[in-house]
Amino acid sequence: MKKTILIIDDDLDMCNLLSRFLTRKGFDVDVAHSGAKGIARFKEKTYDIVLCDFRLGDKDGKDILLEIKAMSPKTIVLIITGYSDIKTAVDVIKLGAYDYITKPLIPDEVVNVLNEALSHPEEVAPHLSQSSGSQKSGTRKQVVLNNEYLVGEAGATQELYKQIEIVAPTNYSIILYGESGTGKEVIAKTIHSLSDRADKPFVAMD
Repeated sequence: MKKTILIIDDDLDMCNLLSRFLTRKGFDVDVAHSGAKGIARFKEKTYDIVLCDFRLGDKDGKDILLEIKAMSPKTIVLIITGYSDIKTAVDVIKLGAYDYITKPLIPDEVVNVLNEALSHPEEVAPHLSQSSGSQKSGTRKQVVLNNEYLVGEAGATQELYKQIEIVAPTNYSIILYGESGTGKEVIAKTIHSLSDRADKPFVAMD
């Protein structure tokens, strides 16, 4: 049975191009060119995946994400944006998005993300599987808090802890900025230790 996808994006050319590509890949695809139309379509039909632009003319991507998750917690939501901003990525993942894709979109990479999401449904709605989700999150948090070089209770430090926990298990490319001696390598090692590549060597280069 074909997997159903709803694309919500006000970029008509990109939307139609991606729709045709995904249809050729065997997906059942519908499109909506505004947030309101996207929500209306979602109410009419059940979708396995929603690809939603973060910045639409009539609605914010976060609002659409929340509406979709309220109606169907198991639906996979991927946020599309041209703004490669880690804060945005952290925010939408906290709110329940499966992943975050930056423009320009590379169709083959989008398909890879879709297939990965469909093969790991337990990561879509962690609150529906409290035991495994809580254990995974708790383990990451413990690794961060047990790091003797990461110390602090200030708001900025707590936010750093949260960002490490969120980005570590993803495939994002991460740039760490800071003066010499501020702990960039410590953060990099912590992210590595929490990633899926933790059993691989960590290589530091000057």
